Amino acid sequence: MRIIKERFAELEKKIKENNLDVDVDKIENAFVLAYESHVGQKRKSGEDYILHPIEVAEILVDLRLDTDTIVAGILHDVVEDTLITIPDIEYNFGKEVARLVDGVTKLRNLPRTDSSKRIENIRKMVVAMSEDIRVVLIKLADRLHNMRTLKYMKPEKQIEKAKESLEIYAPIAHRIGMAKIKWELEDISFRYLYPEKYKEISTLVKTKRKEREKYTNEVIEKISGELKKFNIQGEVTGRPKHLYSIYKKMVEKQKNFNDLHDLIAIRILVNKEVECYNVLGIIHSLYIPVAGRFKDYIAVPKSNGYQSIHTTIEGPDKQNIEVQIRTYAMHMIAEEGVAAHWKYKEKKSKSKDENYYAAVKKMIAGNENVDSFVKEVTDNVLNETIFVFTPKGDVIELQNAATPLDFAFHIHTQIGYKTVGAKVNDKIVPLDYELKNGDKIEILTSKNSKGPGKDWINMVKANSSKVKIRKWFKDKEFEERTKDGELLLERELEKINLKFKDIEEDEKLFLYMKKYNINDTKSLFYKFATGELSLEGFTNRFEVKKELDEKQVLEEETLKGNKRKEKSTGGIRISGTDNTMYKFAKCCTPLPGDDIQGFVTKVRGIVIHRKDCKNLHNLLKNDPDRAIDVEWDVEEIGKSTSKYEFVFTAKALNRPNILMDIIKVLNDFKMDLINVNTTVTKENGIEYSLMKFDIMIKKRDDFDRLANNLKSMKDIVDIIR
Repeated sequence: MRIIKERFAELEKKIKENNLDVDVDKIENAFVLAYESHVGQKRKSGEDYILHPIEVAEILVDLRLDTDTIVAGILHDVVEDTLITIPDIEYNFGKEVARLVDGVTKLRNLPRTDSSKRIENIRKMVVAMSEDIRVVLIKLADRLHNMRTLKYMKPEKQIEKAKESLEIYAPIAHRIGMAKIKWELEDISFRYLYPEKYKEISTLVKTKRKEREKYTNEVIEKISGELKKFNIQGEVTGRPKHLYSIYKKMVEKQKNFNDLHDLIAIRILVNKEVECYNVLGIIHSLYIPVAGRFKDYIAVPKSNGYQSIHTTIEGPDKQNIEVQIRTYAMHMIAEEGVAAHWKYKEKKSKSKDENYYAAVKKMIAGNENVDSFVKEVTDNVLNETIFVFTPKGDVIELQNAATPLDFAFHIHTQIGYKTVGAKVNDKIVPLDYELKNGDKIEILTSKNSKGPGKDWINMVKANSSKVKIRKWFKDKEFEERTKDGELLLERELEKINLKFKDIEEDEKLFLYMKKYNINDTKSLFYKFATGELSLEGFTNRFEVKKELDEKQVLEEETLKGNKRKEKSTGGIRISGTDNTMYKFAKCCTPLPGDDIQGFVTKVRGIVIHRKDCKNLHNLLKNDPDRAIDVEWDVEEIGKSTSKYEFVFTAKALNRPNILMDIIKVLNDFKMDLINVNTTVTKENGIEYSLMKFDIMIKKRDDFDRLANNLKSMKDIVDIIR
């Protein structure tokens, strides 16, 4: 009990120093319960575990927080580490304290991740899960004390905790305006993550400390004297930049410590807002302001409620000095953020209708409605999104009121389609169960799943899930109607003694599909099934007179002439056909002047390749009978101004502006550029840029001239067709 009295006496002393109007008896009772619950437990340092909750409580007292927050800070570990339960806490200390302790307990183990997106989600999750912002304050106090004692942890644990503090907790502290905690978390994390850089900057700061203090004091005296001349009562102080902020500035500006000239910050605190602008005028009359370095956060506060005027001036010896001008009330918000609220509050917050920024502005003005404050710091994220865990511990952000089906479709569309059940926190739940912050979800799937049920559309919240479910039914209908259409067509063709395979390669089929803009036979069958196209009109095209014997056919051919037709169609002559569909192959993009060969496809008509195309050789190896003779219609090409799509690749040494240099040449040659794709590769340690150009060009001779010109350019290695 002696230890209890001594430690509680220190806490009570801090409460008095901070002039807190709190229930000391309730805090003492919590202190006794925590001490008795943690008896026998030790920290890594070898000290009694009770020292940790005591230190956390002292941080919360320094932040001038209310009774329930301090009590919850003392008890924040008892549920996780002892036999005490949340109902026990509620019975002894009330529902508010129990809710706060429960909130901190839920945030005990955050998932680990290196993904910047997931890190951002974890930050949001911490705020969203902490329905009361005081949970976040307790968690930050807990983390701050743990960081202060990080030296007792193993090196790998030090790095893990420092990284987590820098990426998650310091940004949260910044978001809710708690600058003091943010700076300390950053500097401690910096020390463990980059020990050499920390030591270097720390030593440099200490080495020039006296010189900097002398310089700062001279500036402070000059400004203070000038304020007195204008009868402005204000407090002028100076401080060096924090070590981590110096390091960030060195990295961002790529400068050495000695090259940084704005490592000193002057802060001026006054009583009224209007005096801030008067002081600004005085400062700019004393020193030359640096262009582009002025910010008025009083007129336009930051999202976390921060208000201040920032200006950078050129001080003596042409050193840049950052000056911050604000009122005392603004300064409290800047240093303590949301925690400053409890200095002004008279009763607990119940209403949550006003936003954070409005509450802070009213607070600074001195006439705030404190009832509106507590939850709005979450920036309404709780009303819009929830954060849940995958079985592996990854954080997923979902729409509020989302269900396990939403989660499944968010992970992958096919997982959604194959879902047959779900577990939430290891318990089977219905698929329309409403998920809550912090839930761990496992989706049960089956290869034999028949897909979404018709009621699924009403069981999901997200519009993206609804779209995927509708698409599944649409695709299913398409497959079913396709089979129906194919069956109907086969029946109609039977009436004229034909099967679909008999007309699959018929030119009339290609022309019909081209006329109705149909890309594949499945779409053709679907349109027959839905009645969009007439089956009778289609089959009439394929009726033939079976009574014609070979002799009649021969005579008909003789009348027409034994010569095979050679009809020009858009610059290409195709032997033996008239008005035939054809396309140029994308793989080799033939140009007038190239030797070419046609290949008859099943659906796309005739595809024109260069004769030396590897793809063509592979196709003919399997189906040599599909080859067809084609040639350029030189006469028509000569008259036409048509251009052909053509692809080539430029290989060059990777350097800045190489792409722009090539595009300039293309413009000089009046080439129409359709698309360009660039990749970088390494060969024998040398970095090359491969630039694939898609252009419109008239003939091969034009490309030859273009290629020769490009090859003569600096750093161009090769031009590849």
